[in-house]
Amino acid sequence: MEFLFVFINQFFIMGSLVLIISGAITYSLNRIPFIYIVSMSMAAGYFYSIKFEVPQLAYFAIVYNGILSLFSIGLVKAGLYAKHKAERLDRT
Repeated sequence: MEFLFVFINQFFIMGSLVLIISGAITYSLNRIPFIYIVSMSMAAGYFYSIKFEVPQLAYFAIVYNGILSLFSIGLVKAGLYAKHKAERLDRT
């Protein structure tokens, strides 16, 4: 049971970092295609599972990081789109 508790906490921290880093990269370097950012996040999940010698969690870590990265990128892109539209409405 302690084994699961440790990995639940680590996945929570890893998910938070993926959200923050993916969002920051998307916001600051918005010309990078999103597939590269998602791929890097998924690779980080794979390397995480290899580093802690838990290859059974590799698939979950890859999917988990990919979904969180897509969610973060979507939020940033929606915010940038809303900002762009508000500026266009303000000019008219």
